[in-house]
Amino acid sequence: MNIRLKFLIKLILILNLSLFSIFTHIYSFPLKVKDDLGREIEIVKKPERLVSLSPSNTEILFALGMDSHIVGVTEYCNYPEEARRKPKVGGFADPDVEKIVSLNPDLVLSFGLVQIPVVKLLEKRGLKTFWVNPHTIRDILFSIERIGMITGSLYKAKKLKDHMEVRLRNIRERLKDIPEEKRPTIFRVMGLNPLSTVGRDSFQTDLFYVAGGRNIFSDIKRDYFEIEETMIFERNPDIVLICGEDEKVLKKRLKEHVAFKNLPSVKDDRILVISCDLLCRPGPRIVDAVEKVSSYLHPERFSNFPQRIISLGPSITESLCLLGLKDRLVGITNYCERPPEIKKKEKVGGVVDISVEKILSLKPDLVFATSLTDPKKVEKLRKLGINVVSFSSPKNFEEICEQFLELGRITGRYNLATEFIKTVRERVSYLRKEFEGLRRPSVFIQVGAKPLFTVAGDSFINDFINFAGGENIARDLRSGFFSREEVLRSNPDVIIIVTMGISGEQEKENWQRYSNLKAVKNNRIFIMDSYKLCSPTPVSFVETLEEVITILHPERKR
Repeated sequence: MNIRLKFLIKLILILNLSLFSIFTHIYSFPLKVKDDLGREIEIVKKPERLVSLSPSNTEILFALGMDSHIVGVTEYCNYPEEARRKPKVGGFADPDVEKIVSLNPDLVLSFGLVQIPVVKLLEKRGLKTFWVNPHTIRDILFSIERIGMITGSLYKAKKLKDHMEVRLRNIRERLKDIPEEKRPTIFRVMGLNPLSTVGRDSFQTDLFYVAGGRNIFSDIKRDYFEIEETMIFERNPDIVLICGEDEKVLKKRLKEHVAFKNLPSVKDDRILVISCDLLCRPGPRIVDAVEKVSSYLHPERFSNFPQRIISLGPSITESLCLLGLKDRLVGITNYCERPPEIKKKEKVGGVVDISVEKILSLKPDLVFATSLTDPKKVEKLRKLGINVVSFSSPKNFEEICEQFLELGRITGRYNLATEFIKTVRERVSYLRKEFEGLRRPSVFIQVGAKPLFTVAGDSFINDFINFAGGENIARDLRSGFFSREEVLRSNPDVIIIVTMGISGEQEKENWQRYSNLKAVKNNRIFIMDSYKLCSPTPVSFVETLEEVITILHPERKR
């Protein structure tokens, strides 16, 4: 994962910089942090080589942008996709100690009771280990924060934690008036031979409760334990929940199993199947699991909005994922690439040229189109009875925010969208005030080469420059067509080349031929990915704005 914060992170709210300064002051290296064994672990300097012994810790490290520091993972670490390509150190329950030692890690992250013996062996070999074992969702959030501290990525950890908490508050708000006796009871199948389940000490029990349900064995103070068949019938759960990838096969297995085939909930097909990767990993995707369980348990509170959505724009797709609607997306365009796991969704064509037939085959409740979508095909979809909502290209930051709020309103996530926008607007306001009264460097943004093309003042890209304390030399233009002669006459302090179908390095070389340009003299020609500048969500707008600020004001200590 790179600076674009793949998966979502992407999925992240912006914290107030003053709070960030406080935390970096308190938790700068060296530092001491307690792990879940109660040990006070001292970290002298930022670890450069990390080994993760659990899929959940691996996902946390990737979400924090620490992927380049990961030198070893287990065979079960399969998310995000890049994790599969990391060196393997064995299984979850039986990692290879010698292999771990050979990787010379600065820090090993471990998880769960089964790995305590491994922690002791690694300590004897002189390796520093940090062990987590969360019992609740709150513990999971705290684990993320502590891992952020000890890896030098506290700021990203707190942003990720805030994002997860916003989504959890949205769920709690919808379920807050459900009395205890109305919560559907759940039996969690952990094993069929022998029969086993989870008790009060498992974070899954808390997950079910937050989702509006109740584990039938929540009164037993255990994490994982075996049970007798009669115990299930005595407690007679409303729902049987099992994890796996093949829903059809798992349901069939339960309906034929001697311990379940006569259970009322199984006979009535009240069986919920969830991916083990979501349900069993106490990491960033645990909120996805909560949303999936809550939607199943209380469809009346979550399903009165579109359930099958097609997005025809990259920023719309990313915004829907920020709102926790990834599972409702049944189709996207070829250009929708963020978060990375979205690439596995069905493709319905390009941003402009969509396949009406493919869209119809996916039976969507709603299609979100953009101003680039072929208007004739949009009209054809509407005539065929498909609900299409079209968004125009936003002209400024405020329109980006308003469209995000509208997405939230249409999809039933308005409160969640409102919380995002409130935080983002506060952050932008804070950043803009930093440059009041300061000299504003002149900037040329190049988004095309043949012909040369830039952005005028009626574009949200202009807001990036304006909010970052700069002056766009093309702000007064009516169109974006510009000549190199005009750039030379304006002589900008900074040139930003956007890689939208052009070679950034080649264009940089072209500009460097003009040795009298201030941007050339002062080595201030920069290349930025088009995704950052041209397809922002409110959250990524702020992240990109902070990058532009660094470009325009390198003297500013961040």
